[in-house]
Amino acid sequence: MSGAAASDTLIRTAPPPQAAPSPALAVRQIRLTGFRCYAGLRLDTTADCVVLSGANGAGKTNLLEALSLLAPGRGLRRAKLEEMARRAPGQPAAEAAQAGWAIAARLDAASGA
Repeated sequence: MSGAAASDTLIRTAPPPQAAPSPALAVRQIRLTGFRCYAGLRLDTTADCVVLSGANGAGKTNLLEALSLLAPGRGLRRAKLEEMARRAPGQPAAEAAQAGWAIAARLDAASGA
């Protein structure tokens, strides 16, 4: 980079590739059963923005992890499936996993469909 000071940064960007736009999705309802700290949860929302707040250990990250499992990939924490079952203190993960757990959601596309 001749002519540029050592602290200058040159950034060049290319236009994004042309692709068909994917429809935006909104989570309108999520239900958890036996998942992490939740024996059961039903959260309904019509808001486009949701703010989670609460004390440490209240379950905010557990809810986000459940949402992350609805998308391709390995989830927010990359945990094994048997680790996601709700457990009593001291209960082995394998024993808790036998009881099962579930995540369900209702999604709306940006078009309202």
